[in-house]
Amino acid sequence: MKQVGDYTYRDISSINENSTLRRVIRTMKLHRASAVPVVDSLGEYKGCISEQDILNAAVPAYMKSMYDTSFMAGLDQITVNLAGMLDEKAMNFLDENYPFVSPGDSMSYAADLLYRAKGTILPVVDGKMLVGLITRIDVLAVALDEGQTD
Repeated sequence: MKQVGDYTYRDISSINENSTLRRVIRTMKLHRASAVPVVDSLGEYKGCISEQDILNAAVPAYMKSMYDTSFMAGLDQITVNLAGMLDEKAMNFLDENYPFVSPGDSMSYAADLLYRAKGTILPVVDGKMLVGLITRIDVLAVALDEGQTD
């Protein structure tokens, strides 16, 4: 059985819980990441912040109840709202229920979580400590390993 620990990417970027949203967005842009894990000063995993979490916060409240995209706020409205939030603490945007896996979990379990959550990354947490990430491409790479011939 392929385990998460065998495919974990350990050279990761994370955000300290005291960082600002500005720092979160810069880190996401720099690493072309759709989500970043948040840790406390001890390196303990607290949750993740995704692009969707940030966009949800930036969309005006009255627009959230409208399901028709023709009523969606324009980019100007969203960026004005977002600009006003850039110095807020990252913890204000944290998804504490963002799924994560442990090094001993199976890659099948990780694949299932990624698929069901429609996510692109899964933090790998050992005890309380963030130790790495699994991405969708890591799940796909399992198939490459299975198909290798010596």
